[in-house]
Amino acid sequence: MRIVTGTISHETNTFSNIPTDLNEFGKQGLTLGQDVLKRFAGTNSVEAAFMDGARQHGFEVIPSVYASAIPGGFIPRATLDWMLGKLLDGIKAAGKIDGVLLHLHGAMVVEGIEDAEGFILEAVRKMVGPKLPVVSELDLHGNVTEQMVRNADLLIGYDTYPHVDVYERGRELTDRLMDIIKGAIRPVPALEKPPLMPPLQSMVTTEDTPMRALIELAHQIEKEQGIISVSVFGGFPFADIEPAGFGVLAYADNNPSLARDAARRVVRRAWEMRERWKVHPTPVREAVQQAMAAPEGPIILADIADSGAGGTAGDGTEVLKALLVLGARGAAVCSISDQEAIDKCLLAGVGATLTMVVGGKRDRLHGEPVEVTGRVRLIHEGSFVRKGPQGTGQVQTVGRTVVLEIGGRGGIELMLTEHRAHPNDLEYFRAFGIEPTDRKMLVLKSAAHYRAAFGPIAKGIIDVDAPGITSPNL
Repeated sequence: MRIVTGTISHETNTFSNIPTDLNEFGKQGLTLGQDVLKRFAGTNSVEAAFMDGARQHGFEVIPSVYASAIPGGFIPRATLDWMLGKLLDGIKAAGKIDGVLLHLHGAMVVEGIEDAEGFILEAVRKMVGPKLPVVSELDLHGNVTEQMVRNADLLIGYDTYPHVDVYERGRELTDRLMDIIKGAIRPVPALEKPPLMPPLQSMVTTEDTPMRALIELAHQIEKEQGIISVSVFGGFPFADIEPAGFGVLAYADNNPSLARDAARRVVRRAWEMRERWKVHPTPVREAVQQAMAAPEGPIILADIADSGAGGTAGDGTEVLKALLVLGARGAAVCSISDQEAIDKCLLAGVGATLTMVVGGKRDRLHGEPVEVTGRVRLIHEGSFVRKGPQGTGQVQTVGRTVVLEIGGRGGIELMLTEHRAHPNDLEYFRAFGIEPTDRKMLVLKSAAHYRAAFGPIAKGIIDVDAPGITSPNL
């Protein structure tokens, strides 16, 4: 058997003013053809799952494209055309194949195309015809549509947030693709989308949340006779598009009424819990005061409204401003993306002390620029190997990075990065000479993914109600 694989993944925040063009995708490493196999072999990734599944089932993997970018604003149509072109070229060049195995996101928005994944799947379907199996893994935050479902034989979403099961879902998808090819199953879908748009924090599956309860219910239903899979999609609320919001996608084996019943059972439970989806973060000043008063650290101050994984500017300043005003010490901030500030530090060099304004420059939705005086302790090229439970073994880059020491040793360590960072691995600190377990407080620009790596070391977690375009106050 010969299977073409491809990855085109992006979570689009339509409130962002940062276009996600090919340059943005290039920051995470656009990869083509056989180089995809070399890049992801042995890692905790969807792509590695496809490779390992191929070894188990004895099929040949024919990779086409890997294109993934940190969430941001609209994708230009020319960028989509380039990525989709590489995928379609790969399918065409492969000749006779037995299936297409994809890794899409589910919440990608292109200029003029609200449902980019539906557009991609429709293009693939037109190329391969109605009978060849086309399947895809999707993110738990996908805004799933009928167009997506109509043009795929099977779509399976992550079961966890933080997303620590991407490899396992990739193996599951590969197994089901083999079942489809062999004629062992005939998946029939049912998509249900109630009028529900939850914030990200109530989708966390490591806590007692509505999403955790619904995933557990979905797993129970999947054990029933005739059910192939049930995926619960919390949706991505920071996209001003018609498909945005919660959805449940169930597949039964050649039984549409069974699939519909399964999806509706999960949706009914979601609706019954609708008041529980709301979250109540802590005001900025109060959050910092709580962290300072804690008997021991690290205390996580999660800047959830300026989450790099949600498409924000990555240069929000309100939490940093409160740390400065309140005289906090023992704090490390990851991070503020500010090219202008980095250039000044590069010019000054390691050991120099300088005064400058940082952050608040990409828009006025994440706080105003803040003046700081600090010593340049470190300049780093910005790449490291991930060691936590997400993307284990993959190389991560945040661009050139500066650690600015404010208030001397033991004061505030401010990380400045060229790229918008998303601290969901302890190496975001350790790679730059900061041991997170030694700090009283850690400021993380992350909505919830930080919990997988930082939860085990944290003495307390505070979601901070700072301004930004991933605020849970929808």
